[in-house]
Amino acid sequence: VSEEVDQVNAPGSEGDFGVLYDHAPILTNLRSGQLSYENDGESTALVISGGYLEVTDNRVTILAESGEFLHEIDRERAERARSQAEEKLSNPDLSEEEFSETQKKL
Repeated sequence: VSEEVDQVNAPGSEGDFGVLYDHAPILTNLRSGQLSYENDGESTALVISGGYLEVTDNRVTILAESGEFLHEIDRERAERARSQAEEKLSNPDLSEEEFSETQKKL
């Protein structure tokens, strides 16, 4: 998405935060969650699965592993993926790496 907005709200690794005009420059980690932006009183939401956010010169750049507009999510597909991930997490033979990757998907 490339457009002018009034505010960006992001799921930071240390908690949710908002970015307004003239925000100080930052580079931070994002956790999986809901990212939204507002323009003229209307809010648009996306679900992201981690990444980075940078603010420089009144520009926000987001590099996310994946993202999907909230209104475009296929709920049945999402529920199936969630069930599969939960089932996989219950496997006691799962390596730490597999456990961590599967947990991120949730």
